[in-house]
Amino acid sequence: MFKFLVGCFIGFFGGFVLFVLMLVSDTKFDMPTVTNLIIAAATAMATIIHFSSIRQQRKDRLWDINKPILLGLSQSLSAVIKASEYYLQEEYASYRLCDAPNPNDKPDLKVYKEFSQKREYALEVYKVFMDKELMDALKEAKRINENIDHGVSEYGVDHISAYEDSISTNQDLQLKLGFFIAKMSGVNDI
Repeated sequence: MFKFLVGCFIGFFGGFVLFVLMLVSDTKFDMPTVTNLIIAAATAMATIIHFSSIRQQRKDRLWDINKPILLGLSQSLSAVIKASEYYLQEEYASYRLCDAPNPNDKPDLKVYKEFSQKREYALEVYKVFMDKELMDALKEAKRINENIDHGVSEYGVDHISAYEDSISTNQDLQLKLGFFIAKMSGVNDI
């Protein structure tokens, strides 16, 4: 909307300046010349609108292609964060640092496997359709989480710090994913 207003203002100002210059220079225009100028201006505007429409259609097609995987990945990532927060609270409760979580809120253990599958699918199949920055963020989060898993299983890293690091990494990924979804869907353009 802002670009439209700026464009209208600049166009009005430019047209006004041209009109004043024509009046001051005492230029004479006949009707066929004015008609040709109007046709040329209308053709230029139609071309601009056409290219803008093509660009928007391309963006809409990319969003339609990416929508299922991006929204599924976002939902799965959210479930992983909630599951990690639940297990972190369990760890805190085991040290009597807080109350135990509600057993009814216990997440399904499949959320981690499901997220891993969706992440791999995005990294391997959809990488040509997605932003390089998002792909790098997915790879980096995967690397960090694998290092955390390796540290816990091989070196006995404390579960509390492992869950905290994992939650932090996944929340950063969720922010980047949310920003990319908003950009791809055109929500920011409204």
